[in-house]
Amino acid sequence: MNPQELENNLDYWLKNINKTTSFKELEQLKSDLLGKSGTITLAFKTISEVSVDEKKLFGERLNKIKSSIEDFILTKKKELEEYSMLEKLKNETLDITLPIKNNKFGGLHIITQAIRRIRNHYLARGFSVLDGPEIENDFFNFDALNMPKHHPARQSHDTFYLKEIEDSLLRTHTSCVQIRTMLNKGANVRMISIGKTYRNDALDATHSPMFHQVECLVVDKKPINIGHLKSELRRFVSFFFEVEDIAIRFRPSFFPFTEPGMEVDCKYFKKEGKLIISKDGDKWLEIGGAGMVHPNVFKACNIEQPAYGFAFGVGLERLIMLKSGIKDIRNLFDTDNRWLKYYGQ
Repeated sequence: MNPQELENNLDYWLKNINKTTSFKELEQLKSDLLGKSGTITLAFKTISEVSVDEKKLFGERLNKIKSSIEDFILTKKKELEEYSMLEKLKNETLDITLPIKNNKFGGLHIITQAIRRIRNHYLARGFSVLDGPEIENDFFNFDALNMPKHHPARQSHDTFYLKEIEDSLLRTHTSCVQIRTMLNKGANVRMISIGKTYRNDALDATHSPMFHQVECLVVDKKPINIGHLKSELRRFVSFFFEVEDIAIRFRPSFFPFTEPGMEVDCKYFKKEGKLIISKDGDKWLEIGGAGMVHPNVFKACNIEQPAYGFAFGVGLERLIMLKSGIKDIRNLFDTDNRWLKYYGQ
C-alpha cells in the first residue's frame, strides 16, 4: 500500500480507534496497524523498493501517518483509563459511616488519650484550647516573656536554633501561644495550650529533647489573685489524677515571666509500689511551675495596667508517667507493640 492509499485510509482508522470501548479493542487495532505485521509496519518495509529520489518524501509521509495514529491511540487510551476510573468509583464506593469489622485494630496512644481528656475538660468549661507554630522567633519565645539576652535558656546548649532561618528556633515552651493570644485578645483570656516543645537535652529515663506541655492562662481587667491560681491548679490536678481530695502547696521560685513565681507540689503516698495522689499523703511531689503574670509581659503584649492574670505549666509526659506508674520516658516514644496495646485505647 503506497502513502497515498495510507493517507486516504487514515480517517477511517482514526474513526475506528475513536469508536473503541475497551482496552482489548484498542490493543487489537494498534497491533493491526503498528504491530510486527501491521499495515503501517509493512508499508515501511517497501521503502527500499522506491527510487532514491522518492525515498525521503515516502519516509516523511509514512512517519507522519504513524505519528498521527500513535497520538490518537494514546489519547484514546487516556480516555478509557479515565472512564474506567469513574466507573470504578461509582461501583466501588465505600460507606465510611459503617462500623469497622475488626474493632481491635489500632488504638489511641496514651499521650493522645491524655491530650483529648484535657482538651475536652477545658472546652466544657468555656476555655479556649489553642496551639501555635513550633518554629518560633526570639520575641515570642524569649523577649515578650521578660527573658533578658543573657538568660541561660537562650543559649544553644538549651535551645535548638535553626541555622537556615534567621532569628528562628524550635519553641522551648508553649508560653509563646499565651503571648500570641494576649496580643490578639488583650486582657480577656481564658485558655490552655497543649503542644510539643523542644529542649537540647540528652535522652534518658527522665529527659527527652521533645515533650508536650500543658499551660493555662487566665487574664482579666478585674482583680485576680493567687487564690484563684491555687483553686484552678487544685481543680486540674484533681481532674487529671481522678482524685477528689488533694493537697497543694506553693514554694517560692523565680520565673522571668511571673511575679511572684512558684513551684507547685501535691501530696502523695505509695501503695504496693504505685504512687497515689492524696491529701493524706506523707510526701510532697513537684508537678510544675506557676505564678502571677509579670507586668513586663503585659507591657510586651500591649495590655495597659491595671491587668491581672495567672499562669501555670506542667510537662504532660511527667504527669502521665506519675499516673500510670511508667518509670522511663523513653517508653512513651518506643514502638513496642505489646506496650502500645497495654496502654492503648
